[in-house]
Amino acid sequence: MEIEDFQFATETLKQLQAVFRVEVLADWGYADQNSKSWQFGHWEKGELRRLHSCISIMSNIMGGSDKFIQNLNGITIKKADIGSHGGEALSHRVSLSTRGTFSAWTVIHELAHAWDANHGWQLSVALEKYTGGYTNLVMGYITRIIGKPDSEIFDKRNEPGYYGRKRGCNRAGYFYGDKPSGSNWSFNRIEDFAESVAMYMGWKKNNELSDWAEARINRYLLENGANAKNFGVDNWADYKKYFYPADGDYTKTKRWQFIDRLVNGKLYMG
Repeated sequence: MEIEDFQFATETLKQLQAVFRVEVLADWGYADQNSKSWQFGHWEKGELRRLHSCISIMSNIMGGSDKFIQNLNGITIKKADIGSHGGEALSHRVSLSTRGTFSAWTVIHELAHAWDANHGWQLSVALEKYTGGYTNLVMGYITRIIGKPDSEIFDKRNEPGYYGRKRGCNRAGYFYGDKPSGSNWSFNRIEDFAESVAMYMGWKKNNELSDWAEARINRYLLENGANAKNFGVDNWADYKKYFYPADGDYTKTKRWQFIDRLVNGKLYMG
């Protein structure tokens, strides 16, 4: 954070706290009241703008700041060294990596985790049931032995067609139902919920998430071995039947329908 952005940053933090009950931990500023030594920290002005924009998007789709506060029940966001992860979240807490900047998708994804955590991770359980999925480690193990897996038994293989995208071919033994926008070795119901929230909040809404949401669907129109921008090389045509929604319309998936019912108060989650 540059010293000339101090007023902007201060006002942004106050607004996030007052309107959304979001506390951003500032790692910039003067060392002490008597010091003229400025600490730049890891945050940038553009990142605070992006964060505020994403929270506003999520709040508006949920029905306003009161609903946002009700769903997340207060949250603290900080920059931290979290290894190779772009973000991490628990109830009332989100960490964003200090190793680089973050995308709008990462912000919404991590806020979705915090939303789920605030409800005892039962939102992801409900999504799993609503979409017809289930988690079974034993069945996942068996599937990766005698089924037609696209992974190794105990890990993915880093080559096209072997990233563990099929049902049960992941470390969690997660057999997703219906059609998610994607899957890999790390996919489970918790990640499914976060990705479903991000897809819902970006799909055809002309915001910072929309291009990425559409790209996640359109990659399955590519030929096998094609290099999908930002998604790498895979056998996309083979995976189309697992992930590409009817007519390419994500609103026709059970995931979109679940999140739509959830944000519009048509599902009672306790």
